[in-house]
Amino acid sequence: GNGGIALISTTNPADNRTIKFKIGAKASTEQASGTYTNTVNFYAVANPDPELGPVACPAGKICYNNNSLTTVQGEMGQQTRTSGSNYSPLITNDSSVVLYASNFSRPGYGFAGWNTAYDYSGTNYGPNQTITAPSDIETNGLSLYAIWVKSAGDMQNWGGCESLPRGEVTALKDSRDNNVYAVAKLADGKCWMIENLRLDDSAELSSSNTHNPSLPLTNIYDATNPTISNHLSTPIDPMTTAWCQTSSSECDDQSMLATNNITLFANNTSSTQSSNIYSYGNYYNWYSATAGHGKYGFDYGSNYTAPGDICPDGWHLPTGRSVVDDFRVLDIALGGTGSLSNSSTTPKGTTMSSVYRSYPNNFVYSGYVNGSTVYDRNSYGYYYSVSGYAGNGVYNLYLSGTEVNPSTSSNLGRFSGRMVRCVTQPPA
Repeated sequence: GNGGIALISTTNPADNRTIKFKIGAKASTEQASGTYTNTVNFYAVANPDPELGPVACPAGKICYNNNSLTTVQGEMGQQTRTSGSNYSPLITNDSSVVLYASNFSRPGYGFAGWNTAYDYSGTNYGPNQTITAPSDIETNGLSLYAIWVKSAGDMQNWGGCESLPRGEVTALKDSRDNNVYAVAKLADGKCWMIENLRLDDSAELSSSNTHNPSLPLTNIYDATNPTISNHLSTPIDPMTTAWCQTSSSECDDQSMLATNNITLFANNTSSTQSSNIYSYGNYYNWYSATAGHGKYGFDYGSNYTAPGDICPDGWHLPTGRSVVDDFRVLDIALGGTGSLSNSSTTPKGTTMSSVYRSYPNNFVYSGYVNGSTVYDRNSYGYYYSVSGYAGNGVYNLYLSGTEVNPSTSSNLGRFSGRMVRCVTQPPA
């Protein structure tokens, strides 16, 4: 109408438990219909699953709850401190703790992080965030609950980034394999996947569902028979057939490795958090991350941008080579400097690494794979860009416990298995 107060919109941002009301008021009856001078957001928290509720956790431990009555895949153990002669096996009050990344997956939902309350009324944490343990954890333990966000549509050619408020989370389905990813508009004003890509070699890549792929991927390495395929490929047994060695041309074809390969990862996890299939995603070499446009052994120079990648259509692999690239712009927006100097702390005394791993940014320590060995899981994160570097290098986002480098280059980049996050942005 032409005056008064009205309910503008109602949305359910997370698992139908939190309802957001947007109320608008008119300052003048002269305003056009449907316009409001002031708006206010209200949140109502409900619990539609009466059987769900708080779960007790043993003293000195962190317990991770899947927080759903419907089907959830994956299991997680309780977190304690590393045992040893100088340490208690229990987490102590007010100590610094890096949370476990999630090993839970729920069909039709994206995983957005942990909350200290089952109904999401508590504090949100990223899956690998550094937190200060509660002052009573030695007595009461700490229970954390998975935050599930129901899919709101397909990722392919999604047009909702412009209207999504900064810091708000939604979830979208990749139509190629029906994996659902939590998505957030981050501090840079762009919308990012806040889970790592899990696309495997069974999904078909085409110009209608993949970002300009040109489909040059090959199924099996055979120099005499260069079969062209529109699927990712992976070695049959990475324990006996080394995956992407430094000087191997087979790296162009052994292009993807899933973290749920139990043989490869069973002995390479430095904690009891299981294999972390879901938060860590799949490992890709640069050939597969760029949908075959970034071959090992080709010197593209320092200014190469691969013309395609394996992100869904309408999304892209982040750029990573200049002051205006996606990784550096995000870093600056998060409070960093856009360079390795991010080893310094933010004005609030938090390391930039912890900022990246906090909700809703949700970057994780997924490590990388070379040959038949996984390195740096649970301590470092490596994320591909679409930008090549001289020799066999490629620009990466590098993440450790003390520093972040949003535009580092490494000759290991092309043949080692690293992580992929996709990004999109509102129209200019």
